[in-house]
Amino acid sequence: MAGEGNGAVRIALGTAYASLFFALGIYMPFFPLWLAARGLDASHIGTALAVPLVTRLLATPLLGLLSDRLGRPKAVLAILAAGTLVMIGLLAFARQSWMIFGILGLAALVWNPSFQLLDAYATRQARAKRVDYGRSRLWGSASFVLANLAGGALIAQAGEGITVELMLVGHAAFLVTCVLLPELPRPARDVSPHLALPRARAALIVGILAAALVQASHAPLYAFGSVTWQAQGLSLTVIGGLWATGVIAEIVLFNFGTRVLRRLPPAGLLAAGGAAALVRFALLSLDPPLPLLVPLQLLHGATFGATYLGLVELVARAVPEHRAATVQSLAGWTVSLAMAASSAVSGPLFAAYGAGTFLLSAGLGLAGLAMALLAGWLQPHKAGSGG
Repeated sequence: MAGEGNGAVRIALGTAYASLFFALGIYMPFFPLWLAARGLDASHIGTALAVPLVTRLLATPLLGLLSDRLGRPKAVLAILAAGTLVMIGLLAFARQSWMIFGILGLAALVWNPSFQLLDAYATRQARAKRVDYGRSRLWGSASFVLANLAGGALIAQAGEGITVELMLVGHAAFLVTCVLLPELPRPARDVSPHLALPRARAALIVGILAAALVQASHAPLYAFGSVTWQAQGLSLTVIGGLWATGVIAEIVLFNFGTRVLRRLPPAGLLAAGGAAALVRFALLSLDPPLPLLVPLQLLHGATFGATYLGLVELVARAVPEHRAATVQSLAGWTVSLAMAASSAVSGPLFAAYGAGTFLLSAGLGLAGLAMALLAGWLQPHKAGSGG
C-alpha cells in the first residue's frame, strides 16, 4: 500500500512540474508577441517583461520564509497557484499598458516563488524516499519543450490572442495538482550541528554563488543565441532544433540525476557545470558552424542541468527541513539577481562585439568552477559534521 501511495505522489508531483513549466514554456517565447498584438511598442514590451523580474526578487525570499513559518508547504503552493490563475485571468482583459504592467507585477509575486517552493517540497519528498527528485523535475523540462512546439503551432493557427489562454490551461492544471499533492508534516526543528560549523555555512554560501555564476553565464545565450544563429543563415526550424537539443540533454541529466549524485557530491556537479560552461561558451564566441553547435548545445545538460541539480541538492543536504523553503528561495533569488545583472551587461557587449559576448559567459563559467571547487574544499567531511 505504501508503494501505491508513493506512486500517487510521484504522479502528482511530476504533473505539478509539467503544468507549471507548460505555462512558462508558453510565456517565454510567445508572450512578447501577445504584448505586440495588444499594441505595445518595443519600449513598453521591454518594461512589461522587466516588471515581473523586479517584483519576483522582492517576493521569492519572503514567501519561502512564510512557507517555513506556516509549516504547510502544499497549502502555500495551492494558494499561490490560485492567485496566479486569477492574475493571468485578469491579464486576458487588460488593454492599457499600465494595467498590463500592474497585473504582471502582481502575477510575479505569486507565480515565480512557486518554482523554488515546489523544489523545496520535492526535495523533502525525495528525502523521505517517496520520489526521485530528478525524475520528477524532468517532466517540467519535457513540458516546456511541448509548450514551445505545440504552443507555436496553435498560435500560428489561431493568432497571438490565445497566448494567455494557453497559459491559463497550465496554471489551472497546476492548481489542481497542488490540491492533489499530500501535505507534508510540520518538521521538527533540527538542532543538528552541521550549519553551526563556520566551514559548513561558508560551503553553502559559496556553493550558491557558484551556481548563480554558472546559471548567469546563460543570459547572453538566451538573449542573443537565436540572433547569432540567424545571422549565420540558419533557418528558424534549425534554430528551434538547437534549443530543443539543449533541453533534451537537460532531461537526460535529470533522469539519471540520482545515480550521478551517488558518484559526485553537489559541489562536484556545480564544478562540472562551470567547466562545461567554460568550454561551451568559449567555443560559441568563435561563431562555430552548425556541426559544432549541436554538441555544444548538448553541453546544456551540464551547464544548466548539472548546475540546477547540484544547487537543489546542496541546499537539501545542508539545510534542515524546517528551513528548506527559505534557503531554496534565497538560492533562487541569488540566481535571478545574477541572471538579471548578466542580461543587463550582455546587451551593450553584444552591440559592440557580437558573438564575442559569449566570452563573458565563459568567464562566468570559469568563476563558477573556481567557486564550486572552493565550496567542495570548505565542505566538512567528518561524520556528523554535515559532510
